[in-house]
Amino acid sequence: IEEELATHTIEDVEDYLELESCMKWCEDNNFRNVALQFPDHLLAYSTRVYEALTTPTIRTHILADTNYGSCCVDEVAAQRLSTQAIIHFGHSCNSRVLSLPTLFVFGKEPIDVQDMVRCYKQTFTQTDSVLVVFDPVYYHVSGKFNQEVRCYPNIRVKKYCREQNTSNSGDDSTSDMSTEEEYSIFYVGTESLALTNCILTNGSRKVWSYDPTTKECRLESKSVNKMLIKRFSNIEKIKSCKIIGILIGTLGIKNFREVIDRMKQVIKAADKKFYIVSIGKPNPPKLANFAEIGAFVMVGCPENSLLDCSEFYQPIVTPYELEIACVDRPWEIDYISDCSTLLDSNYIDIPSHDISSDNINDKAVEKFRSLDIAVNYLNDRTWSGLQQRLGEDEPAVLKQGQFGIAGFYEDEPDGDTRMKG
Repeated sequence: IEEELATHTIEDVEDYLELESCMKWCEDNNFRNVALQFPDHLLAYSTRVYEALTTPTIRTHILADTNYGSCCVDEVAAQRLSTQAIIHFGHSCNSRVLSLPTLFVFGKEPIDVQDMVRCYKQTFTQTDSVLVVFDPVYYHVSGKFNQEVRCYPNIRVKKYCREQNTSNSGDDSTSDMSTEEEYSIFYVGTESLALTNCILTNGSRKVWSYDPTTKECRLESKSVNKMLIKRFSNIEKIKSCKIIGILIGTLGIKNFREVIDRMKQVIKAADKKFYIVSIGKPNPPKLANFAEIGAFVMVGCPENSLLDCSEFYQPIVTPYELEIACVDRPWEIDYISDCSTLLDSNYIDIPSHDISSDNINDKAVEKFRSLDIAVNYLNDRTWSGLQQRLGEDEPAVLKQGQFGIAGFYEDEPDGDTRMKG
């Protein structure tokens, strides 16, 4: 995307990022302090957007390096700047935001609508029921696509919520399709976590994908089997783990705290221990520091939760997979990637909060038991870190070290001698 935009003029960037609509949104809602959140590939154009949206009455701030996935709204960083609203640029998972008013600007990636329509007509008949799911960066052509296939009566297009927490906010992303209705999926977008999420959550349906960059249309089937085998393997590994880490993958999605509380209860129900880990964007070196943790459960948005953990030392599962492993929740054909939907299920009984003195004492005992387990684990390690050993060792004799710069120290031969050698 960055290479594509690099040749555009400022007028093209204004159209791509809908700057006129952004300004109107700020003025209509009387926002005077606004955060502008960019993914990495759009950071090169953040200063242009900043200059275009900053006025004597509107102050803007650029949010560059997000704490977690760039598809989620970084509400925590925005609140540190005391902003009134956020404008989120680029691809979005469209998850519900906690409280701040948010405008989503997906961008307008180029796409050959006629070729997409041709592939659609070659794949489906007029009697087929089809849900068309656009990657948000291609959603701007959904109206034109509808015009081209208006003779297909059983087609629906998934709608995205462009505003949240404002007076003009609509409902969540909708598809106008009944969950019991039989239909196929036509996904428009490149290979991504969004496509993976779409495939898994529609396991009972056929999913066709159209890639606008290669203009290829294919039935997604083999990739599904490979993904499911990997995820089943991780579920089996969870069952044998004694300590599980609850990995925080977002701080800006609605109900994420309730999901964390539920994960605690699920782990306790399986007679296991847990740690809560918040390290920002996870990577293998970061998680390798927690050797005592046998596996992690990622509490994040539907897209960021589906991590490919082949490079990690410990398996990383979703909250749905954790419940399958710990409380014998049945595997459903349509995968549940939105962890907030788990709050309505009844596979475990979450106890009410009791503030009686007996309950407080029980919690204190349980806390000290958990600390005792952690201390014993550290004591069993062969290496426990650097130790001061004050008074135990003889003081070392100070010696003169090397003097000079990295390119040439005084006790080294000169450059000519080194070259000859």
